[in-house]
Amino acid sequence: MCRGNAFAGRFMRTGCGVILGLVTPLSTELMAAGSSYRYVEVNGIVGESGGEDSIGLSFEGSYDLGDVFYVTSGLRLTDVDTEPESDGEFYRLGVGVRGAVTDSMDALLGVHYGRLDVSAPAAGAGTHNVLDETGALIDLGIRGRVGTAVEYSLLATFVDWADRGWGYRAGGRYHLGRSRYSIGFHYARFESEWDQLEFGVRYQFD
Repeated sequence: MCRGNAFAGRFMRTGCGVILGLVTPLSTELMAAGSSYRYVEVNGIVGESGGEDSIGLSFEGSYDLGDVFYVTSGLRLTDVDTEPESDGEFYRLGVGVRGAVTDSMDALLGVHYGRLDVSAPAAGAGTHNVLDETGALIDLGIRGRVGTAVEYSLLATFVDWADRGWGYRAGGRYHLGRSRYSIGFHYARFESEWDQLEFGVRYQFD
């Protein structure tokens, strides 16, 4: 189930080259609009995967490398209500660029490597792999703030592995006073494969 890995590798290298090509001549003009890119967060997830109910947790992190580049990583753990119950693990690691569209809104472009593993109990003991996918993910979207407390985001993602397709994630978060904590609520969907609601807490370092 790992078809297209060579192409995904070329796609990742090409995507990184495009990012560098765009940013190098514009780096003095691309300045972020004020949202933090140094944070960790944890989210609870409920929804459907492949037509079955699912529930899980996700852990996300981001760190900026100046005013333009940032790196991100994530881990998503999901239990799917199949018979017998199956478990999903999704990992990603990537790099992105950001630039201010207005004083309160950024445009984002990111390239990620992702891996999805789905396992189920084996007939005797242990588990066996139901799905094993790796490939590239390309993000394009916006992120901004309304006043000092409310933040919003809209992200479209192209997934380039065996089952190529588009997904999106939209939502917002509320910053808790002067603290570094915020609570977020998002809806995410990929083709007709899965849709999820996410509710979580973020801690930002700046």
